[in-house]
Amino acid sequence: MRKVKITLPATLTNLGPGVHSLGLALGLYATVEVTERADETLLVEPEGEGAGRYGVGLQHPVVLALMRVFQRLERAPLGLTVKIANQIPLASGLGAEAAFLVAGLISANNLTGNLLSRAEILEMAAQISRRPDHTVTAILGGLTASILQDDRLVYHPFPVNAPRVVVVVPTIDNYPERVAAPERISFDEAVYNLSRIPLLVDALRDGNLTRIGSLMDDKLLTPLLRPHISGYDHVVEVARRAGAEAITISDNGPALIAFASTGHKKLAEAMEMAFENAGVKARSWVVPLDTQGVVVSIAQSA
Repeated sequence: MRKVKITLPATLTNLGPGVHSLGLALGLYATVEVTERADETLLVEPEGEGAGRYGVGLQHPVVLALMRVFQRLERAPLGLTVKIANQIPLASGLGAEAAFLVAGLISANNLTGNLLSRAEILEMAAQISRRPDHTVTAILGGLTASILQDDRLVYHPFPVNAPRVVVVVPTIDNYPERVAAPERISFDEAVYNLSRIPLLVDALRDGNLTRIGSLMDDKLLTPLLRPHISGYDHVVEVARRAGAEAITISDNGPALIAFASTGHKKLAEAMEMAFENAGVKARSWVVPLDTQGVVVSIAQSA
């Protein structure tokens, strides 16, 4: 029986001014192992972050993605065992759901003879998720820019040279899954964001934390999300005093990412304590950037 193991990184998207365009891969991982079975059983075994989120195996995003490929190619194994070991907090803005989707697509493609090219997998993931910034970054790693243009994927990877980052995820009851965007934005706000994107990409390539910090502000999405993250302003102030050069909300939040040159552990502790002072429980990780993206291994099981 064939066995496919897929490992994918967490993804930081809506990176500063790069709303729905820039993505950065982080060293938190979801690992999915899919093994063919000789019977018609579908066995899903999740562990780690969000293990109890999906009550029935058929509802898990990995399984739904597997089925999309099987249906497209009109072929499928008789049965499957799907093991999921996940480090990425769910519903936090760190791309766990996108990682599950990509893992399912790539696993199914490998189990059916690799009939889909890498470009087709990239485009299929982007079209299903409607968030190529997450899916492209998870597959390629590093720093990417991507859009869907007339339902076609356009993307480009960039070199990145930044130190470790601090990831802080607060637990906020009733945090909105999506915040409605305004129908109109001001010209000045749009120019503010757009003018900073190429400079931010260049600063990330050079690993220049001072310039990264001066270019990370966002006038479009952050003002909509800030009111939903209890203690946000206090946490940001404390983080800067503790050495953070730049702070951004990942995707739609509530995860916060802090960039610093040193003292990452103390910075993480300071941000956790600041959230606690605001009455919010939070967890933190100090992680490197991921520059490898998806890792695929294939084996023949007994």
